[in-house]
Amino acid sequence: MIATTREKYAARVAELEALQHELAAGKRPGDGAVVVGLLLEAAGDVLRRAGTLGVKTAAIVEPLQSIPELSLRSWADGVAVEDMAMKLKRAASQAVEAAIPDSPEAGEAMTRFAVQDLQSRDRLESALVALEALGAGGRSDAKTLAARLRGSVAGVDRECRGSVVSLTALNGPRRAEASLLDQAYRQQAWWYSERTGIEDDELVRVLGGETKGSVPSELKTANTTVTRKRSRPVNADDLLRYDLGLATPVEREVIRLQADADPELKLALAAMAAGEAAIEELSREEEGSAPRVVPFPATVERSAPEIIEERSEFKVLLFRSKKNVQVVVQPHRQDRFAAAAVYRRDAPDHAFPSSPGDMGLHFDLGSADRLVGTTARVVVKLTDGQTHAFEVRL
Repeated sequence: MIATTREKYAARVAELEALQHELAAGKRPGDGAVVVGLLLEAAGDVLRRAGTLGVKTAAIVEPLQSIPELSLRSWADGVAVEDMAMKLKRAASQAVEAAIPDSPEAGEAMTRFAVQDLQSRDRLESALVALEALGAGGRSDAKTLAARLRGSVAGVDRECRGSVVSLTALNGPRRAEASLLDQAYRQQAWWYSERTGIEDDELVRVLGGETKGSVPSELKTANTTVTRKRSRPVNADDLLRYDLGLATPVEREVIRLQADADPELKLALAAMAAGEAAIEELSREEEGSAPRVVPFPATVERSAPEIIEERSEFKVLLFRSKKNVQVVVQPHRQDRFAAAAVYRRDAPDHAFPSSPGDMGLHFDLGSADRLVGTTARVVVKLTDGQTHAFEVRL
C-alpha cells in the first residue's frame, strides 16, 4: 500500500502543473474557485510530503502567487468546514463497523468509506497548508483567509480528536499515509498519525470483546461506547426498494439480518410476503389454473459505492461493476440543488449524458476496461450560484 500511496502523491506534482496552466488559461469563466481549490489541495499534498518526494518547496509555492484574489476568496467562502465534523465522526463509526463487521464484504466496504472520509480531512489540511504558504509569501488576503479557516478547523479537530481510538481499526492505511508525511506535518495530521502503533491495531476488537487482550486504563471508560449494539436502521425507502425488487443482494441481506432482531421489521417483511402470496392467489383464481406472474422491476446489481463527496446539499457516489462505471449525484436538498455534470478530464467540453434514476442523477461513464487510469470531473451547481467540483480517479 505504501508504494501505491507514494505513487499517488508523486503524480500530484504533474497534476499541479496542469492545474496551474488551467488556472492561467481561464477557459471556464466562473469556475475559477473550483480550480483554485484543486490547485491548493494538490500543492499542499506535495508541500507536506516534499521530503519524501524530493521536491523543492519554492517551486511549489511560487506559482500560487498567480491565484486571483477574487477566486481565492470565492473558494474560501465555499469551504464547508462544518461538514468535516460529520465526516470524521462517520469515519470513526465506520471504522468500528469495519473491525466488527456483519460480514467480510461489509467490513471491506466500511473500511473504504472510512478511509475516504479521512482523506477528505487530509485534503482540507493540504489546502490550508498551501494557503498559509501563500500568505507567508506576502499575500495578505491569503493570510487572513488562512487564519479564519484554521480557527474553524481547529474547533472541528478539538471536537473529533477523541474518536482516534476508533480509528485504530484503520491503522494499516493510516500508517501508510503517515509514513509519507514530512516530520513537520505528521503530528498535526492526527487522523493519520495518532495511535498507529502495532500494539493498538486490535484495540477496537479488544474493546468490543471480539478478541482477547489488555485494554489501556485510560480507555476503559470508552468500553460502553464501543461495545454498544450497532445496527443500520432500515427506513421506509429501504423497504420500498426491497418490496419492488430494487435492493441489491447486500441490502437484502442487511434487511434480513436486522429483521432477526427487530420484531416490527420482521412483521413488515411477513406482511410483504403475505401480500405477494395474495396477489399470486388472486391471479390464479382470475385465470384458472394458469398462474400469472406479477412483474417486478429487475434487481439493480451494483457494487458498494465509493463516496466521492458528501455535503449537506448533495452526495456524489461512484459505482463500479464488470460492465460499466457510473457516477450518481444524489441531492439531499432539492431547494439548494440546481444542476450537475460529469466530464472526462481529457475532454472538458463534452459532458457525459445523464438520466434520473432510483438514487438520483445517474451518469453512465462506459466500460470499466476503457476507463482504467483516466480521471473524470464532477461539477455540481447550487441554486445560490456556488459551484463545487471533484476529481474522480476511474
